[in-house]
Amino acid sequence: MHLSANGHSIDASPLRFGELESATELLGDGEALRNTIDERGYLFLPGLIAAEVVLEARHEILLKYAAIGEIDDRFPIDEARQGTGHGVSTANLRAFSESVRSGHCYRHVVENDAVVDLYADLLEGPVHCYDFRWPRFVRPGEGCGFHCDGPYMNRGTDKVYSSWIPLGRVTREEGALMILEDSHRNPKLLDGYLRSDADRDGLVWLDDDPEAVRQKYGRRWLTTDFEPGDVLCFGMHTLHGALDNNSSTGRCRLSSDSRYQRADEPADPRWNGNEIEGHGGSRVFYPGLGRWNNEDFQDEWKRVDEWGRLIMDTMG
Repeated sequence: MHLSANGHSIDASPLRFGELESATELLGDGEALRNTIDERGYLFLPGLIAAEVVLEARHEILLKYAAIGEIDDRFPIDEARQGTGHGVSTANLRAFSESVRSGHCYRHVVENDAVVDLYADLLEGPVHCYDFRWPRFVRPGEGCGFHCDGPYMNRGTDKVYSSWIPLGRVTREEGALMILEDSHRNPKLLDGYLRSDADRDGLVWLDDDPEAVRQKYGRRWLTTDFEPGDVLCFGMHTLHGALDNNSSTGRCRLSSDSRYQRADEPADPRWNGNEIEGHGGSRVFYPGLGRWNNEDFQDEWKRVDEWGRLIMDTMG
């Protein structure tokens, strides 16, 4: 199995690469959950959501990607084999993205009672799930740069948690998320990068080299082979990224990011409210299709015209 991140081979020796530790036994014990996430920087909760709920959302989303050619429909849709993407340049990506993010079955994942109850215990009160959600379609050869969520979510309360939820099985080889052990307490991040505002300061990915990032900011990279129903929770200070999707069968990775905070605290207006600001009105959340080190957010946000069509200069 070849593991890489941003094209760099991963050193999987035990001192540099490890397995996420389950916290399932702590469910329902708010104090223990809070102490554990403070200590580890994450909570890994295998099987938190019923697998069939996740697989229904997977099917709902993949049907939409198949309609624009991103999925090869000569194979069963749920296999998520990469297509030619022949419809991407002519599709209304604004409408497409909204359709994917607002799907009935997908909402049952990000607003799942088990997930909401987890965050109610962590935050000791009623919970608001961010109005914007980030379902991610990752083609073979693609991954995600290293970053913390804080600078992208910090215009409201600082008590925000992220959920990374695999929408289907996601193995290491197919681009599993990985977090950097002990990075949530690293002063180099806390005293600099984490005080930034991504839009105001024009942030790009921290680095593309996983070994350089590991040596500078933490201990080991931690991940696992994820199954449908698993949830990985972490805070705004935990450094993370993804392994590259090196699927040997051309299988695309499908996953979801969603954020949660107390309902009675101020929410970042970029991602909440009747009109989502995001990173600017001329952009649509449509990850991949190239690598720009997230300059001007291009790795994840694509510029579109007034009809929602991809502006092809973005692809240059």
